[in-house]
Amino acid sequence: MSIKTWFMDFLGNAKNDKGEIIESVIEEKIQEVYYKELAIQTAITLIANAIAKCEIKVYEKNREVKNKTYYTLNVSPNKNENSSQLWHKAIEKMVYDNESIIVEVGDGLYCADSYSVEEYPIIGNLYKGVAIGNLQLNKTFKSEGVFRLQLNNAHIKKLIDGLYEQYGQLMSYAAKNYKKSNGTKYKLILDQVKASDEKFQETYREVVQKQLKDFVENENAVYLQYKGYDLQDVSPTTNKDSSDFRNLRKEMFEIVAQAFQIPVSLMLGNITNMNEIVKIFLTFCIDPIADMISEEITRKISGDYDNWAKGNYVKVDTSTINHIDILDVAEKADKLIASGTCCIDEVREIIGFDKLGTKFSQQHFITKNYDTVENRLIGDAKSNNGGGENSE
Repeated sequence: MSIKTWFMDFLGNAKNDKGEIIESVIEEKIQEVYYKELAIQTAITLIANAIAKCEIKVYEKNREVKNKTYYTLNVSPNKNENSSQLWHKAIEKMVYDNESIIVEVGDGLYCADSYSVEEYPIIGNLYKGVAIGNLQLNKTFKSEGVFRLQLNNAHIKKLIDGLYEQYGQLMSYAAKNYKKSNGTKYKLILDQVKASDEKFQETYREVVQKQLKDFVENENAVYLQYKGYDLQDVSPTTNKDSSDFRNLRKEMFEIVAQAFQIPVSLMLGNITNMNEIVKIFLTFCIDPIADMISEEITRKISGDYDNWAKGNYVKVDTSTINHIDILDVAEKADKLIASGTCCIDEVREIIGFDKLGTKFSQQHFITKNYDTVENRLIGDAKSNNGGGENSE
């Protein structure tokens, strides 16, 4: 069922006094929904793409491992989806419903399409009526067995819908004004006798009105002008541009961008300083969501404090989101190795290269420019002593 068909059913097939469906009302409503949904879907796509590009790292005893949990979270969560598809679905439902849950069924992870929650603040919530696709699960999930992803305490989608009630009316008015100013209008002059003839009124509705409609709407058409009929073009001489319409649409995107902490230029696609825009996007929009996912998975997988204290945790690594050109970061990569901050394998991983896995590549190097204060003082003392002996 298309959106238009759904709205026609929802509105009860709005009709005029002659029983004809008034599609203009439906079309206006559809346009309002399209722009609102376009803005929200743009935000969802940006957030979901960023999260899906993150690597979810698994640590055991403070060492990174690539075990079955890593494979499930990063590659294949279940038999029907890859990890990107799972996180896209989870993020989309989180935005629309303010939360989403991921449950474990068998050996797979699934994002629930629908469910009901029984809130128990002390002992933990219970999740019932969980449905995955067209499959209804006859199982009650406890809080510790569910990954619950929540956007925040406020339901952003409802707030956006409230704001759009006013903007939707303005958008509809701008569209009407634009069509009215740029539409083609005609004046039909009739003889006085025909204008007052009741039989003519019926003939006009059935024949002439349809003929005029076909003539105006079709690109190539012929209008038969009868005696006593004078059709004159009275269209506006100056056309109105769509600036009001575009400005309102832009404001709709700005509302959504502000709600999700996404840079406006990124939402609109007008990006001039990519690095700065991405940094802002990651800092204020993605990092909080990544932290929330990391904490939620960690506390459910680790189980308790003792297990977490041993270094068993999960971390969503957002450093993999930004595209890295090796030629742009060659000097910085050299600094990371030369300062001893990273080994060669760690730097290769950062720039997207495979690890070498050799003893040489896992060794840390440091240049003579970096040293401790104590060693520098010892070196300076030896140099001074040596210089004194040579002078003697």
